[in-house]
Amino acid sequence: MRYPRLRYYDKDGWLGASDALLMCFYMPHPNERIAPAVVRAVELFRERIRPHQLAWNDTGEGQAEPLDEASWERTRRDMLAGPKRAAFIQMWDSPRRFGGLHVDYRGLSAVPLPWPDRKDDVCVLYLRLPTQYLEERGPEHVRVLALELAAELPFSSGYVDFVLCSSSEDETEALKLIRPRYQGVPLALSGATMNVGTWVDGVHWMNFLGQPVLGKLGGVSGLRERLVLPGLSLQEMSGDRVLITLGERPEVGDVEAGQTLPLHRALAQLLAPSLYQRKSFFGNPVPEELLRWDRRFLE
Repeated sequence: MRYPRLRYYDKDGWLGASDALLMCFYMPHPNERIAPAVVRAVELFRERIRPHQLAWNDTGEGQAEPLDEASWERTRRDMLAGPKRAAFIQMWDSPRRFGGLHVDYRGLSAVPLPWPDRKDDVCVLYLRLPTQYLEERGPEHVRVLALELAAELPFSSGYVDFVLCSSSEDETEALKLIRPRYQGVPLALSGATMNVGTWVDGVHWMNFLGQPVLGKLGGVSGLRERLVLPGLSLQEMSGDRVLITLGERPEVGDVEAGQTLPLHRALAQLLAPSLYQRKSFFGNPVPEELLRWDRRFLE
């Protein structure tokens, strides 16, 4: 299956949004508790995506350096350095840092942040691949890779999907690329979003659920009773977690082709009380069109 190529360039000619395959996992634990698992997941990701390669690494001072074994070892050492420390990983396939491979991990310190608007922050592992990866390897390969990564991570929720990734400054303009035609394409940021808490960040092709949301839904047995739909699969995972997969591959929901995405709408109705809603930053309200797009399966 071929996916649409979606690109938005700002008035200065810079790429502000592009299509991608995105894997994202939210973990409500301090970095010190989950750092070894995150390191294993990143190493597994780098190994499995070959011959695609991450080639640049953030030095920790806002600069990029070539990603070699010494550079990765420094990053790995910083991740595992000790208690109560925040941590991050930033890697790209290009020094341009946008539109291709990207690993973005944000790890919380064990000491809570003092600002009220950061009370919902959690650790996030954000893994972006070019759309060509999905087209070349196929959805079954992507599914197996995502399950391998998820098995390493103590997530409360997560997802895999074909998305449109946008810078925060360009979201409103980028949305015009997919609204109203491509109902199945989420609008994601070009990096990790931490303030998701234990909410569920939308409805997607692959939906990973853990606690507390899974418990609120009656566990795996409760889901099996409430989600009896052709094309929807439930896969129980260790640690009281589950994967809900909607169809065989990511669907763009092209309204011009009559695609209505009934599985997405059914899951959205079930998850409605637990769905994440974008939050304002620095007092700036979230544009209404973005909020409506996030809730399009409920309308």
